[in-house]
Amino acid sequence: MRGAPRGRDRVITWLARLLTRGFFRSVETEGPGLPAGPVILAASHLNGFVDPVVLVAELRAFPRFLAKATLWKVPAARVALQFARVIPVQRRVDAGDATDNTGTFDAAVAALAHGHLLAVFPEGTTHDDPTIRPLRTGVARIALQAAASGVEGVRIVPVGVSYEDKVAVRGRALVTFGSPIEVPPGDVALDERGDPDHETVHALTDRLTADLQGLTPHFASTEDAVALTEAARISLRSRGAHEPLSMHDVADGARALAGAGPEPVRALVDRVARYEMLLRWVGLEDTDLTGGTTLTGLARRAAVLGVLLVVLAPLALAGLFANLVPLALVLLAGLVVKAPVTKGTVRFLVGFVTFPATWLVWALNDARGGWLGETARQVTYPADVVLGGSAADRLGAAAALLVFVLVPLLGVVALVVAERLVAFLRTLDSWRRLLDRRGQLAEVRAARAEVVRAVGDVLP
Repeated sequence: MRGAPRGRDRVITWLARLLTRGFFRSVETEGPGLPAGPVILAASHLNGFVDPVVLVAELRAFPRFLAKATLWKVPAARVALQFARVIPVQRRVDAGDATDNTGTFDAAVAALAHGHLLAVFPEGTTHDDPTIRPLRTGVARIALQAAASGVEGVRIVPVGVSYEDKVAVRGRALVTFGSPIEVPPGDVALDERGDPDHETVHALTDRLTADLQGLTPHFASTEDAVALTEAARISLRSRGAHEPLSMHDVADGARALAGAGPEPVRALVDRVARYEMLLRWVGLEDTDLTGGTTLTGLARRAAVLGVLLVVLAPLALAGLFANLVPLALVLLAGLVVKAPVTKGTVRFLVGFVTFPATWLVWALNDARGGWLGETARQVTYPADVVLGGSAADRLGAAAALLVFVLVPLLGVVALVVAERLVAFLRTLDSWRRLLDRRGQLAEVRAARAEVVRAVGDVLP
């Protein structure tokens, strides 16, 4: 039975949810969830530090993580890792023949015995591959050792964490919980070192690999991943699915297409490539051909947007200016990093530091004189309704706390208004392009129909 979450865990979970909601438009969660009893979460690792943050946010609980021991060499990271009670694990790539994880496995088994949720990334590293990398045997060894040590009901839950586009800011993510894997009972044989039988370890690891491949991207190449995912989207739209498409449905369709065999996959990739080339030629997206945008619909959306802007524009402008500096720093940090798998990590870390620091600066200077105090009161002017507009009106801890809470709320308003405005402008531009290019669309629609037929030949 898991104990009640401690204050530290609640704080970390709240921060994870705040980061996730800020950096993603949506996070879908699928699957049966977690069973009762001792559980080891074995999650895919496609996006660095983003993966554990998203996982914690969707679990609404903070598990004991295992992480590579080399992270403890960074002084700033060491403090955070100790605060979060992360268990260090040595990787052979780092320690070579001196690798010894006896203490790691003992600590992990003890955590399970005390009712803690355990989380492991069994690939051992994060990456940009279009499928999971070969799994290390640590998860199986911990589970079997725990069962042999008398921890009853140990289960491994595979978890796929995937992303629509890792590089995009305000993208979408998908967390899929697989069916729990029952671990053999506690009569597993251990050798003199306390290690379980190698054949049993590898058999359990193979089972976990197969289950994770069914929950995550699993393609032969990046080219296949891009083309088959787009083919799955096109097929769903042809069947009348509404936007935004379910990431779960898209991922399931793409994996099914990938299993059709080399020849059908190659033919489908070629058809998608030809269709996408023609779309670029006319400057349209696939959604433009299936959206059914009408002049009446555009007018209705324009009216709703107009009301939204009239009501919320002052608040949105305040939120934009109040959060402009950390927003710019997050975007610039993403541009500096080259590897896609690292961009999300850097953005999360920069945002984790700069956004709260900026809110604190506004809150602490809101009641002061000088240019900084005047600027703070300008960007938090919606608080005038409650506090008043002068520095004297904003003295005290309660006023500072109100400003600290108000600034991120104004940022949310700015984000909502900006996304609605951008979406409307894109729709308006697409409608204009459709009218302008309607004499050239026959060939484009024919290429799309070929993709739909090819997908139908594979998927029932």
